[in-house]
Amino acid sequence: MSEIDWKSLPALSSLRAFELTARTQSFAAAARALNVTHAAIAQRVRSLEADLGVHLVRRAGRTIALTEAGQRLSRHLTEGFETIAAGIAEVKADEHSKPVHVTTTVFFSQLMLLPRLEVFSRECPDIRVSVTPTQDIVDLTSQDVDFAIRASPTPPDWPGMRIEPLITSDLIIVGAPALLDGTIPPLQDLPWIWTEGSETEEAVLRAFGLHLETLRNADFGVTSYHISLVRRGLGVSMFPEVFVRDDVASGTLRQITPPTKISVTFYAVTPVGPVRPQAQIFLDWLKQNLGRDT
Repeated sequence: MSEIDWKSLPALSSLRAFELTARTQSFAAAARALNVTHAAIAQRVRSLEADLGVHLVRRAGRTIALTEAGQRLSRHLTEGFETIAAGIAEVKADEHSKPVHVTTTVFFSQLMLLPRLEVFSRECPDIRVSVTPTQDIVDLTSQDVDFAIRASPTPPDWPGMRIEPLITSDLIIVGAPALLDGTIPPLQDLPWIWTEGSETEEAVLRAFGLHLETLRNADFGVTSYHISLVRRGLGVSMFPEVFVRDDVASGTLRQITPPTKISVTFYAVTPVGPVRPQAQIFLDWLKQNLGRDT
């Protein structure tokens, strides 16, 4: 296909006005379809005739008729606009069929998202959600991800990203009843479970007044195991209160109030620009439902 000389093409508004006029045989009908005035349509058609240097329409009583040149141009424009409309519909359909792709941390996906997806699926059965749990930083601009959910104790400043708060929760310390039965020993003497080398987790432990050099770590090296290890009584750990609210309420875990209050906010992170409608629906749903019990 030869390259299109875009500079030589008339204005799209004039081409569209003429195609509708030709199809409806009426300036008035074209004006109603485009929600403009009768005079605006007539002016755009006259402008197109001036650009091309050829008559395209002529008056025929209360209607209009196409000249031979108008008929030829009308056929080409109708085919072209129909192809454009079909292409746009195809893209929209493809995007609508794609699942909403969310990336977040292992804990957030395990304890907050997955328990709620069944409810979302019932309420919005036409929207599928795909979750990628990872601790790694994801480049949202180069990967097919609608948005990420990340935590920060302070409002983050990430250039090129739109940041929306989803939920804020205090950090609490929890452990199994078998470990926290009776008199609770000093926090320094308890076995802890944390990701060694994690600057964020280790900063929280230090804020609690703990000395990492002598603190026993019962971590098995897999972040996703932490909540299971805590439930089995192998150690205590800190979680946002919303993560373990059901466990504490049921007695599966017991809560220790930290010596220092620390809150964390989870943010939805999207690249600046348009957000797919399905992703926006899921994002709005999360804002309303993350704080509710499952």
